[in-house]
Amino acid sequence: MFFWVMSIEKEIREAGKKKKLLIGSRVVIKALKNGKLKAVVYAKNCPEERIKDLNYYEKISKIKVIAFNGDSKRLGQVCGKPFNILMVGISK
Repeated sequence: MFFWVMSIEKEIREAGKKKKLLIGSRVVIKALKNGKLKAVVYAKNCPEERIKDLNYYEKISKIKVIAFNGDSKRLGQVCGKPFNILMVGISK
């Protein structure tokens, strides 16, 4: 499990460096609907309603939706931002 968590963090950091990281619920869900993402990662304290939306669009679009093993503060740190982030999308 430890390596899995580290690989997600590494993937997020690399996407940020390549400018392929989308931040924010509205932006990520919109891109997910349009099929422009490779994967979505959400924090463990993401509201249940948003998680249900993500799971619904995951089934339709076949895009990976991954639960991050940390809260929104930690996800913000991984992204290199000084604020909390509930979800990020990694674009194709």
